[in-house]
Formats: sequence, structure tokens, C-alpha cells
Amino acid sequence: MRKFQNNLKVIIRIFKEHKLRSALSILGIAFGTFALITMVSFSEGMKEKNKREIEKFGKNPIIVKSGKVFVRRGRQRAITTSTTLKLKEVKIIKQQIPYIERAIPAFTIDYPIRRKNITVFTTIIGTTQEYAEYRHLAVKEGRFFNTNEEKSAGKVVVLGKKIAEKFFGNEDPIGKNILVFRVPCKVIGVLEEKGVDLAGIDQDLLIYTPLKTAMRRLSNVDYINTIYIEVDKKENIPFVKREVTKLLRKLHHIKPGERNDFTVLSADDILRMQNEAVRIFTVLGYISAAISFLIGGVGILSIMILIVNERIEEIGIRRAVGAKKTDILIQFITESAFVSFTGAVLGILLGLLVSGLLSVGMNIPFNLYLTYLIFTFLSSISIGIIAGIYPAVKASNITPVSALRRI
Repeated sequence: MRKFQNNLKVIIRIFKEHKLRSALSILGIAFGTFALITMVSFSEGMKEKNKREIEKFGKNPIIVKSGKVFVRRGRQRAITTSTTLKLKEVKIIKQQIPYIERAIPAFTIDYPIRRKNITVFTTIIGTTQEYAEYRHLAVKEGRFFNTNEEKSAGKVVVLGKKIAEKFFGNEDPIGKNILVFRVPCKVIGVLEEKGVDLAGIDQDLLIYTPLKTAMRRLSNVDYINTIYIEVDKKENIPFVKREVTKLLRKLHHIKPGERNDFTVLSADDILRMQNEAVRIFTVLGYISAAISFLIGGVGILSIMILIVNERIEEIGIRRAVGAKKTDILIQFITESAFVSFTGAVLGILLGLLVSGLLSVGMNIPFNLYLTYLIFTFLSSISIGIIAGIYPAVKASNITPVSALRRI
């Protein structure tokens, strides 16, 4: 214990004498620790958020989109478009493929919406009443459209929360009209706040209308561009996905070797693509942390070598009065470990602080396991000890005679 206290006093003195060198070595380790903790926390938080978003997307969902679609940064983007997806195919899919609880058609269009002097370019989803239950849409004011309005292609709309606020502010929107492109439509409902879904779409900026209204009155088309399928059990999703693909290829007369004119996605497909983007970001974080650790280790190594060279006389005197080689060895390894320990503590504190701020600012779960903290801390200490071995061995080999030659 006394030896440790003496070593600690020496370490503090050395830190005071070499402030800049010590600070740079500490910062190298601290930044590596900080980067590692922040990246792990961010990636685990994003993965957890993505898992939670699946629940918002519907129960065991499969989405059929017309044309070729890919997912980038969590958003569905069309590469090609197609007009071959028909309303009658929804019934055929439901009738011929087992394990499907429901199949819901939708026609999605992007149009300018206007009221008085306010114009917003947003997305209108033409669909059926089942969609509200499938996507867990809760009506805050008014109601969702009914069967009669679906059959008659009623010019009615249900607004997302943010759209309602943009057009009406604190005013009651129910019963008032907005212009969808050039068609006046009556607002019959406003939804509860829903947030961004797994596909990266802010549902509070959407507008809902009956399917026939969107197809006939707003766009004058005879096709749809989306089918939402709910499978009874998660384990049946791969089977249903394969069967839907086979059936649509047959209905669209697509020959073997030809590309599909539609895309079939499950929530897991979107989740996997999102997590892949997170994984790439995390790998870059690991690389930056490794480089920082390397720089910190080299910094500790260089400062310890310099300190050994500057303290040859002191080491020689200690050896002359009875200090053993192991005493010198332990002292210098303790000094390098102390540098890395200080950097590790600083990095962990900064990492936890920034991770907490990211969690609040980006609305992602704070997800950091104790094992990661322990691993990061031990890695930082290990780098300091490894970097200090060579200088410690060099110092322990100094003899009183070599110290006298320097005087």
C-alpha cells in the first residue's frame, strides 16, 4: 500500500512536469473510449427503435408495391413504376394463398393540397376502412370514412395531425373543405399523432381518403400501387411472400428469366436494410475508435520513453539504494496504466453524456449494456499497460553505473 502511494505521488509529479504530453496521451485514449461507447449506444438504440417500429407497421405485414422498389435510409424509393397491379388481384391473393388474415388495397399519390393561401405537397392514401385497423390509426377528432363513402367514392378526407395543424391551427377542421389538387374534399376526421413508421414515412403528414375516391375522382386510373397483407403468424411470412410473388408473376404473365414488375417486402426486409445502414455507420465508428486507441497507445509509449530518458539519474539512485528491477518495472507500468485509466474514465463519462443527448435529441432508446462499458474500460487499461511495457523494461534495466555516466 505504501509503495502504491509513493508511486501515485511520483505519477502526479510527472503529470505536472509534462502536462501537454500527458494531456495528449489521455485525450487519445479518451476519444477512443468515447467513440466506442457512442457508436455502440447509437447502433443498439437504432436497432431497438427499428424493432419497435415494426409494431406500428401492422401485425406480421407484407407489402406489395407496383414497380421496382428499394429501401434507402429507411425510405421506400421507386426505381421503376408499373400500372399492372389491379384491384381484382387483391381478392385473388386472399382467396388462393393460405395464412392471409387480410389483404388491403391502396392507391398512393403525391398531390398539392390547398386551403386559402396555404399549399402543402403531401401524400394521399386511398384505401379501405380495414387499413385504419391494420395500421392502428386512432381518430382524435371526427371519424374515419364509412362503407357508403367507400362505395360512392365520397369526396371526404381524414387528416394526419400535422397536416391538420398546418391548415387549421387551433380551428376545428371537421366539416370544412380543402382542395386536393383541384377537387374540393370535406374533412371528416383528424388522427392521433402517429410519428414515423418503419418505412421512414411521417404518418402525421398523410391524408386518407376512400380508395375509389383516389382512383376515380383524383387520378382517374384503373390500377392500384400497393397491397398491404397481414399474415396470421410470423413464421408463415416467408411462405406467403413466396406464394404472392409466384401468383403475381402468373397473373402478370411474366416469363421465366424476366424481372418482376412489382416488389414484395416484409417488415423484416426493411428492418434488415435499415440495420445494414446502421451497421456500416457502426463499423466506421469502430475504425475511428481503433485509430484513436492506437494514437493514444503510441502517445503513452512515446511519453513514457521520454520520461525514462529524463529520469535515468533518479532511477539509478533508486537502484543504488536498494530498489529492485521489479519495483521500477511496476512503477512505470503503473504510470502508463494511470494515464489510460484517466483517459478511460473521461471517455466513458463523455460517451454516456453524448449518448444520452443523442437519445433525447433523436428520439431513440438509450441502449447500452454494462458488458460494453466493462469491455471498453478494460480495453483502454490494457492498451495503456501494453504501451508501457517497453518503457518499463527499459527503465528496469538501468543500472547505477549507467546513471553515473549521465551525471
